[in-house]
Amino acid sequence: MLSRTERRERAVADALRTLIRDLYLERFGVAPERLDGIDLALTARICPADGWALTFDPPLSEQVSGHIEEAQAAHAVYRPGRVWCFRCESAECDHAAPPSAVSVFRAYTSTGQPEWQDLHQAFIAAQDTRVDRLFADAPELVALVQSGRELRHEQLSSFGRSSKTYSILGQVVAGYFQLPRRAAGRDESRRLAVTFQVVETRGRGGRLEVRLNTIAGVSAGIELDDLFAEAWEPWALRARELAARALAALSERAEAARQAARTEEFQSAMRRVPTVLRRLAEFLERGQRQGRRRTRHVEDRRQEDRRPVHKALDDARAAAAGALYADEKTGTLVVCGPQSRAHVFNVEGRHVTSFVLGPGAVDFRLRTRRWRQATPEEAAALKTRIRGSGASEQSTASGAP
Repeated sequence: MLSRTERRERAVADALRTLIRDLYLERFGVAPERLDGIDLALTARICPADGWALTFDPPLSEQVSGHIEEAQAAHAVYRPGRVWCFRCESAECDHAAPPSAVSVFRAYTSTGQPEWQDLHQAFIAAQDTRVDRLFADAPELVALVQSGRELRHEQLSSFGRSSKTYSILGQVVAGYFQLPRRAAGRDESRRLAVTFQVVETRGRGGRLEVRLNTIAGVSAGIELDDLFAEAWEPWALRARELAARALAALSERAEAARQAARTEEFQSAMRRVPTVLRRLAEFLERGQRQGRRRTRHVEDRRQEDRRPVHKALDDARAAAAGALYADEKTGTLVVCGPQSRAHVFNVEGRHVTSFVLGPGAVDFRLRTRRWRQATPEEAAALKTRIRGSGASEQSTASGAP
């Protein structure tokens, strides 16, 4: 039989235990099993003259919160480039990183273990028909948005499903990025899939933080941030930075609302996460397409730079009268030389540009009256001017007439 004092001690201990547990769950969710015991040093004042009134300064909830927040901060679970494994209670275990360069995060198992799958399997599982673009002759970068609910649907609450310390709010899986040779190792395909994961965590003081965690199976010694900054087109880095900035602003707004107990405003801020993810996916795909168009443009210019400019004077001097044409639209003269070469000169005998004619190009221009046969006088005048001026071989235009 417990004494009255013992019963009251037990009641006080039970009430305090419940308060501490509820404060922890409110801020951090389910506590990790490996979280060490939390030492509490509480300050209270009793006033016998006021009916034995008991006061806490600071308030009891603030004192308790400070202790549990310090304990939680020492047990930080967020690590850039890796996911938290609730089964091992670590971000350092083998489960916490992609097993290969083409792997993306699939979901948590019931016991909170991260699972991975090849990027194309993610598209197949989502019944997304764009999967064929990954294996086209000219592969396209494609991005798939996935919600946090589908990534946690197998996970049990006792293994982190309700955790606020590390909660996946959604992600974009995208690929394939082209790895530079130094980062590809022995993988000749040089393909890399990337998981852009939005994670809700708690920082020091229990502060809510919404982060963009970029995860990929790169070789040891290779920094993913370096690849974004150096090896890939600026569009990839810009897309990621825009998403990170949007989440930082969202995080500030949500935390301010949480501190002020403005529930509706907090929920409104957090509902912006899917929009950020969709925009990230759109920017990644659009940037790759624009980058490819720029690459084609550069190649076109290279091809154009290989035009037969150096043959312009020789072909003009050797051209027969029937190989000279007048361009009615530009007022220039065109010399057609061997191997389908064509050279354009202005009326002063200055070389304008050179290009290679396609099959039937001369007949088409004559038929559409863009060109006409140059007169003997025009041909003779051009050759005279070329001999007299030593016409420059510097091209002043780039398009074929």
